[in-house]
Amino acid sequence: MEEKQKHKGRVFLLVGVIIAVFVVFALRLMKYQIVDAEKYREMAQGNYTSTQSIDAARGEMLDRYGRPLAVNQVSYDVMINEAYLPNKMRNTVIERIILLMESEGQSWIDTLPISTTEPFAFLTETESQKRQLEQIKTNNKINLDADVQTTLDNLFKKYKLIHYTCKECGYRYEGELSEEKEDYVCPECGASKEQFEAYDRLMARKIAGVRYQMEVYGSSTSTPYTFSKDIPIDVVVTIKEYSQQMPGIEIKETTSRRYVDGSLAPHAIGVVGSITQEEYTANNQAILERIKEQHPDWTEEQIDQAYQEQKYRYSDIIGKSGLEYAMEDQLRGERGEKRITTDASGNVLTTEIIKQAKPGNTIVTTLDKDLQRAALEGCEEFLKMAKATYSPEQGGSADRISVVAQDVKSGEILAMVNYPTYDLSDYYTNSTELSFDPLRRLINYCTQGIYMPGSIYKPVVAIGGMATGVIDGETLIDCKQVYQTGTSYNPRCLGLHGPINVQYALMVSCNYFFYESGTRQGIDNIVKYSNQLGLGTKTGIELSETTGHVSSPEYYESVRQGQVDDTWTYGNVLQSAIGQLDNAFTPLQMANYTATLANDGKRMRSHLVKSIESYNLEETVSTTEPEMLNQVEADQDAFEQVRQGMLRASRDTTRGTARYYFGDYPIDVASKTGTPQATGNDDNATFIAYAPANDPEIAVAVVVEKGYSGQRGAPVAKAIFDEYFGLNDQQIEQQNSDGQLIP
Repeated sequence: MEEKQKHKGRVFLLVGVIIAVFVVFALRLMKYQIVDAEKYREMAQGNYTSTQSIDAARGEMLDRYGRPLAVNQVSYDVMINEAYLPNKMRNTVIERIILLMESEGQSWIDTLPISTTEPFAFLTETESQKRQLEQIKTNNKINLDADVQTTLDNLFKKYKLIHYTCKECGYRYEGELSEEKEDYVCPECGASKEQFEAYDRLMARKIAGVRYQMEVYGSSTSTPYTFSKDIPIDVVVTIKEYSQQMPGIEIKETTSRRYVDGSLAPHAIGVVGSITQEEYTANNQAILERIKEQHPDWTEEQIDQAYQEQKYRYSDIIGKSGLEYAMEDQLRGERGEKRITTDASGNVLTTEIIKQAKPGNTIVTTLDKDLQRAALEGCEEFLKMAKATYSPEQGGSADRISVVAQDVKSGEILAMVNYPTYDLSDYYTNSTELSFDPLRRLINYCTQGIYMPGSIYKPVVAIGGMATGVIDGETLIDCKQVYQTGTSYNPRCLGLHGPINVQYALMVSCNYFFYESGTRQGIDNIVKYSNQLGLGTKTGIELSETTGHVSSPEYYESVRQGQVDDTWTYGNVLQSAIGQLDNAFTPLQMANYTATLANDGKRMRSHLVKSIESYNLEETVSTTEPEMLNQVEADQDAFEQVRQGMLRASRDTTRGTARYYFGDYPIDVASKTGTPQATGNDDNATFIAYAPANDPEIAVAVVVEKGYSGQRGAPVAKAIFDEYFGLNDQQIEQQNSDGQLIP
């Protein structure tokens, strides 16, 4: 009985297992036939679905009045889309597009650090190329000491480029034929090894360069690779004619940068270019950190999804300098996505937009194109005139001018010019030549060059002296020309002025007065007011800027440590007080400083972005409001005394240092000249001015390298004022009628 019950139990168990298996099969069948029917129907038909990104148009840049500076234009890129490229035809198709591009005189992207001409050689001119080559060898397990031929052989093997072709029947042997036995014959026609022709190593190098680029930039079925950018329309037509022979080769209509009046403000606007490995890593790391900071409660899956949507790709174009770089986050836009379904032959069946691309925002700058052009033309005309008029030792060798104009009340940069300039429109064809230009035209000297100020620094000492009470508007200091120090160092003034007050001292630029004023207040106080007035401290502008430095015991001793003269002395105070020694500031800082003087000590943040608008200008995203960085700790009388002194420097027709340009000018201009001493006879010229003097609107700073005399910057400032106030150009004598050197 017990045995029968056990047997019965086994039967029931077996039946139960059979029923369970049947249920599982039934459910699985239902899933296949009903739930996933469409999916498996496509698979049965050989269809393939992939997702690809849609590039977003880059935001544009306008001047303050909405006039275009950097805009987009339709362009055409050659793409390699692996979704439509049969794997076995990869090298063949690449070879065909290379041959076509060569026949049309077009280039393509190739950064493999190996020459494309024989004899092959490593390209290691830059540190980036050296790192790239080392990475290639490491990633491909190539000895770091391997020569170029060994390196290429490894890459050829990796990309299956090594092959031999039978001359009798055309049979293609993939791999290294030398590894076959001596009696090897062609499997198609029986030809011997000697009848096989070796592959073209030069073409193999070109194909390897493309394959390497595709690998580095993450080419896949979902990420088409950009083979060549901005090709002419006639080449587009030719490529389309041969499209059947080159599956996977596509023409992508996109946008490229077009610069309107590209020579007006290239340093402020900046350039764009392909993202580098270093930029790819750094930018994406910044994006990831920003997402985590903004969404601390997100899961790793949520963070990764957002990161994948926002991350840069190796095919991206990014800002490299100027506002293109500084405003990259706003200009970039957001990629869209599309879903593509193809059949087994690679024919597109459907294309569905999953997410629309969102173009970047438009940047409205603070620049005035007319004012920018006036400044540029003023620089050009002055250098021509100086070369024709002055000896090389007296300004005829002047070769570079930096000029900045700033709105006094708002801090907006109205003009920013480096001359000689370059043209953004042909930057990409001339970039190599420009990089080796002796005048280094690519550098924005307005924000990154630092210059000794010379006598334009004297208002600092005037403000500091009056703020601390060591002098006031009535204080007379007797200029005896030679300033006696009780030591062997007794500096001289360029004139013998007798008893003078601060206004007169600024008008004639009396060194003696400021030696004494600097001595009375001390170097610490001079440093303090230098910083408060905006010198030796950053302006807050969106661009990269150099801090510069104020002359001080700490700085002096730090840069001269271990030298014979590494100890600060009393004489250093005197030189610092007239803008010499270690004082060195950017032209932008000089303009900001001038605006602060004009604005009764209210120092505003300098800025180049007026507002950020949506791409179509239908919505204002943000507006840059004026921002006061600090208020100078001095009463209004101190600024009034300086204002009157600088006004007299322009208006006094007998002694004013800028009288030849602004003595009878229709607008009251407050100005100060400077001639910072340099080695030999190549003293620079510095000039600052603002107008109208009694209700200031615009401040200007000019630096003329090798300008010899501070007044040399005045005609450039005048050209800006003429345009700003709508005045007709007036020809004014360009030389000093009394033949005196004006400091």
